[in-house]
Amino acid sequence: MNYSTEVKVKEITKEQLLAEYRMEGATQEACSLCPDYRRVWSCPPGLPDTASYLEPYRRVYLIAVKVCYSEEDRSRIVSREEAEAARKGSYEQVKRTMLLALLEKEKENPGSKVLGAGRCILCDRCARADGKPCRYPEKRRYSITGFGFDFSKLLKEVFDISLLWSSDGLPEYDVAVAALFVQ
Repeated sequence: MNYSTEVKVKEITKEQLLAEYRMEGATQEACSLCPDYRRVWSCPPGLPDTASYLEPYRRVYLIAVKVCYSEEDRSRIVSREEAEAARKGSYEQVKRTMLLALLEKEKENPGSKVLGAGRCILCDRCARADGKPCRYPEKRRYSITGFGFDFSKLLKEVFDISLLWSSDGLPEYDVAVAALFVQ
């Protein structure tokens, strides 16, 4: 599989993020449609209240990683199943690498906190699906989308990236967005 990545980082205030990009109340409904709903510790239900959780922070570094797929792979991968398999070796790996790198940044910046790009992917199968506690609670970070931020609007207005969808096969690119909150 051939892919490349493009990374963009933008700094904004926490207040701007909450005021302009949070969809109050829409998260539960949107997240309930996800196949991982109630199956992953980093996602709803059960996340803390957004405003309370983010209370200590003043600024946020938003990190967008665009995973661009080659034309050859996009023409070869035409089914949903093939696309999911391809994403495990590309997009999902990029998200995992980004989370681990941001956890290191968190250590370098005492008092900071990371919100991950989508569901946690530290384990192949989350222990929550088996009714067990998280295996790595010290590394698990909540999903930025699970806190109700409008992913599409954030991408467009902050990063000038349009969200692409593909019902079958691979789109031109996928985008992962995470955040590092600082005091």
